[in-house]
Amino acid sequence: MARKAKLLAMLENDPDDPFLHYALAKEFLSEGNIAAGTSLLREVIDRFSEYHAAHFQLAQTLSEQGEVEEARRVTEQGILSAKKAGDLHAVSEMTGFLELL
Repeated sequence: MARKAKLLAMLENDPDDPFLHYALAKEFLSEGNIAAGTSLLREVIDRFSEYHAAHFQLAQTLSEQGEVEEARRVTEQGILSAKKAGDLHAVSEMTGFLELL
């Protein structure tokens, strides 16, 4: 069974797992389906705002697509989310990324 199919099956059993939604979004991105991947990442952020990895991945993807201002906004939201969670490593990574934008 392909990875995407496995993720979809797992989501049927556990639809409230943010990691599964995030992993599915990354799978779409890896296939080159940027629209589906970014859409799913936005859904992860909307549903699970504390899942700051989705912020970082979305910001990176937006930056690669030339949407730098939106990438900055998403990164800033991710930094706030990571600070709230006490994830200083994620704060550091996203702060560094923001400085490069």
